[in-house]
This record gives sequence, C-alpha cells and structure tokens, in this order.
Amino acid sequence: MKEFFEKLEILSAAFDDPEYLFLVLEPLLVWGIAFGVVGLVVTYFLKNEKGQVASLIVIAVSALAVLPYLGARSSAETRIGKVYGISAPARAKEFQSNTSDRIEHRWIYLALAGVAGAAILVGPRRNRLGFGLAIGSVAFSIYAINFGLWMHYQDSLAYHPNLKRNEAPVKEKLRAEPAESSPVAEVSEQEDPVRERSSSSNRSNDSEDSSSGSRREIRPLTAGTGSP
Repeated sequence: MKEFFEKLEILSAAFDDPEYLFLVLEPLLVWGIAFGVVGLVVTYFLKNEKGQVASLIVIAVSALAVLPYLGARSSAETRIGKVYGISAPARAKEFQSNTSDRIEHRWIYLALAGVAGAAILVGPRRNRLGFGLAIGSVAFSIYAINFGLWMHYQDSLAYHPNLKRNEAPVKEKLRAEPAESSPVAEVSEQEDPVRERSSSSNRSNDSEDSSSGSRREIRPLTAGTGSP
C-alpha cells in the first residue's frame, strides 16, 4: 500500500509538467471520441436514449480536452526546442510545425463539442433536429478522429526518426510509372504501325494504278490489224 501512495504522489507531481500533461490528454482527442461514437451507434440501435446522451457527453468532453491539451503543448514547446534545437533541429522544427497545425485546426474539436452539446440539449431521439445533430456529431467525430490520427503520426515521425515515412499509394504509382508508359502513349504507339501500313498500302495501290495506266497507253498496234 505504501508503494501505491508513493507512485500516486509521483504521478500527481508529473501532471504539473506540461510536456507530460499533453501526452496524457492526447489520446482523448482520438480514442475518447472514438469510444463515444461507438457507444452512440450501439445505443441508437438499442433505442436507449440515456445511453445516447451519455455517449454524446463522452464525445463533447473528449473534444473539449483540446483546450488544455494545446495549452500544455504550447508550454512544452519551448523546452522541447531547447532539447532538440542543437542535436536535432529538424525534429524541433517538425514539432513546432505540428503544434501550429493543431492550433489552426482546433475549430474541428470545438465544432464537434458544440454539435454534441446541442444534441444533448435537444435530445437525440426527441425530434428530427435532435436526430440530425446526432448524425452531425458522428460525422464531425469521424473527421476529428482522422485528423487526430494524422497529427499523431506526424508527431511520431518527429519523435522517432527511425520510423518509415509512408506515402499515398497513388503517388507512389505515378512516381514509378514514367510518362512514356502511359496508356495514351501505348495506344498511340499501337495505332502508328496501323497508320503506316495503311498509308504504305495506299501508296502501293496508287503506283500500281499509274503503272498499269502507262502500260495501256504505250502498247503498240500489231501489223495486219484493221477494221473488219
């Protein structure tokens, strides 16, 4: 029991560190919202209105966690810049860029919290407005989860330079195929021999016609031929 209280005291002191605090709050912006969305969908099919309201509360609280998260992240950015500014300046620059990107897109979480809060006040099963707000909460949640996962991946690349930088499959395919091997080029290449063969055949026909005409013109008259 003594060890438990010692760890609890250490953890409570760690929450005063903004660099640790934003790491603790970050999962709420992805998995907290995801948990609320799953609960909202399940309780909708179960026709449990109280469960839907509870799920919307989870979504709204998780989305509002962006405010203390950004505050702690901005406070920790100064120390992170000092730590990596000399040994790995590129990593410090990436972390600063990711912070700016998160601040610019905080409206996603604030809008999600507003829509979910409105759905709680109206009631997700009370009327069409409440149902529409619940659908909007799900749509905003999916968008926020996608953005949160993307930013988490960018932070992981900044913290762990050994990670593989993946690109979209479409870009890799376009980069791998040269412009000459495009389908249009292949079709044109296939059509060119046909055109050449047709043009050569037309030229040969014209030459045959001209030669046959010339032979008919210069054919001499034989002796003893006359009109009957």
